[in-house]
Amino acid sequence: MQLWLSPILKALNRVGGKISVYFRDDDAGWADDRLLSLLDVFESHCVPVDLAVIPTALTAQLACQLRQRIETHRQILGLHQHGYAHVNHQTTGRKSEFGGQRSLLEQYADIAAGQQILRNAFGSLIQPIFTPPWNRCTQDTVEVLKELGFKSLSRDITAEPLETGKLTETPVHIDWSGKFRGEEMVPFPLGERIAEVIQQTAKIGIMLHHQCMDGIERQRLATLLNVFSGYPKVHLTPMSEMLP
Repeated sequence: MQLWLSPILKALNRVGGKISVYFRDDDAGWADDRLLSLLDVFESHCVPVDLAVIPTALTAQLACQLRQRIETHRQILGLHQHGYAHVNHQTTGRKSEFGGQRSLLEQYADIAAGQQILRNAFGSLIQPIFTPPWNRCTQDTVEVLKELGFKSLSRDITAEPLETGKLTETPVHIDWSGKFRGEEMVPFPLGERIAEVIQQTAKIGIMLHHQCMDGIERQRLATLLNVFSGYPKVHLTPMSEMLP
């Protein structure tokens, strides 16, 4: 057994009820080769994964490849909108495509345009979920999403609270390529972080960035999928199951 999995196994053995785990991979449209290699991992384990797709980065070739994969593995792959162009519009502070320096009308124009691009590419396959780049947005963003018919907003669990009303939130709790308590998340801090979240909540979102994941990282992910798949307590679910 890989030692970084030890705290995860201990946490799973302590869990009383069932837990749901979903995976969100951001920035589809960038680094297509690594994206497709990551999808191979999920397909080989029959585990669902949701792609947050950057509308302006989507090529016709990638759209065709994703449609073909959905036709073959309909229960595995989900698609939703990841901003518009994944461009920072903040002149100060932390990066955001839909931050406080953008008006409601500017946000509406970008999100609506992105929504149309994805509808043209995928039709009804695109899901009414919105992931803002850098997991940051404003209350204006929420109002735009409601107006455009989105059902869920997916951000980091630590994001600033917003009044979402009927717009549900499907947060991510773990950033696979991020840091935990100042340390890189692989491999031991990652195992500790996953174990900690397992003990805190029954619904767990794990965020991936395929462009940051090489073959070693994908193999590490595969070992985690093997562990989760072997536990009846763990329900590996698409994000769409979290929709109202």
